[in-house]
Amino acid sequence: MYSAIVIGLGPAGSTAAHTLANAGLKVIAFEKETFPRYKSCGGCISTKVEGLFDFDISGVVEKTIKGGQFTYKSARPMDIISERTVGYNVMRDRFDHLLVEEAARAGAEIVEGCKVKAVADRGTHVEVTVDSGETYSASFVIGADGASGFTGREVFGLNPKESAVSITAEVEYDASAIVENVEEKLFIDFGTVPWGYGWVFPKDRYLSVGMAGEIRHMGSTIKRHFEEFVTSHPLLKSFEITERVGWTVPIFYDEKKELFKGRVLLAGDTGHLVDPFLGEGIYYAVLTGRAAARSVAECIGAGHSDLSGYQRWLNTELLPEFVSAEKIANLIYRYPRLWFSILEKDTDIMMRYYDVIRGEESAEVFYNWVFSKVKSKPWKMLKRWVDSRLMPA
Repeated sequence: MYSAIVIGLGPAGSTAAHTLANAGLKVIAFEKETFPRYKSCGGCISTKVEGLFDFDISGVVEKTIKGGQFTYKSARPMDIISERTVGYNVMRDRFDHLLVEEAARAGAEIVEGCKVKAVADRGTHVEVTVDSGETYSASFVIGADGASGFTGREVFGLNPKESAVSITAEVEYDASAIVENVEEKLFIDFGTVPWGYGWVFPKDRYLSVGMAGEIRHMGSTIKRHFEEFVTSHPLLKSFEITERVGWTVPIFYDEKKELFKGRVLLAGDTGHLVDPFLGEGIYYAVLTGRAAARSVAECIGAGHSDLSGYQRWLNTELLPEFVSAEKIANLIYRYPRLWFSILEKDTDIMMRYYDVIRGEESAEVFYNWVFSKVKSKPWKMLKRWVDSRLMPA
């Protein structure tokens, strides 16, 4: 009998396992892949992640980011660079492997190459059956098995279609052989893909290239949009990009859904705990993995099985930010050309949004500020943008 079973060892699961083991609890974690493994992802982490770890991650940080170059349909490049750091670029194989190693070092039992097939809450404990046929028992289970994971889909009935669809590619490059300076900035493109954006995130050896847009607005056109992006963006035109990977981003979609049920709770991508504007998931995976583990530890320490404290924490600390981020997404992605024109005239808007990314200002405060700011400007077509505030997504 384990104190807890963690399903999945991405950033949410690894953090949960690490936190539980550090608390002196007996924890086992299952992962269907074997580390290090490639993970399709932009790989940018906001500076908000600082302070969430009790170990050093600097060894897997490949680039420090202070801002971005923004384009509209690969044209009209505009650099908006802060004096302070906004985020860090990592390769997910190295980053995720580090988190798994730290969880093992803390005392968590790690089982790789093992897929969970069933989860059964027996009231007094939870039973987890893996693909070898073995069944393990624990007081609690934390589901962190990703976007299409078993726990969120089968145990909680979350809708996998409430996601963004994405394509990514890793493009090997030599920084000295390209004209554009790629240090300390990301490359973000609006307008090429519906209800989303394209990106280039520089790493040491690779440019992580990708785009994502909401499934309901995208249809089956993602491949065409990606091809347009990589053949038109100034930084990418000289590369031949043939290998690419498709994946889904399980963005937040319903603040009323409960992410605990009996003795089971969800963290990270499994619970659709992904920023609905930027699609940032790594920071929120780490944050919710830690919170889920702490909730389990509190229940065990108090001798009860009521996980509702985790939901209260989500409702208070996290979901209001997602609701505001969704409002920002609805405004910007509905009229990307108009948004870009506004940004060209007032780059302080993005500078202030960097404070949101750093965790120094709430998304709600930013949304109210930027809305009141642009509403007062006599820019052409602004009325449509303002009116969209009250329109359904």
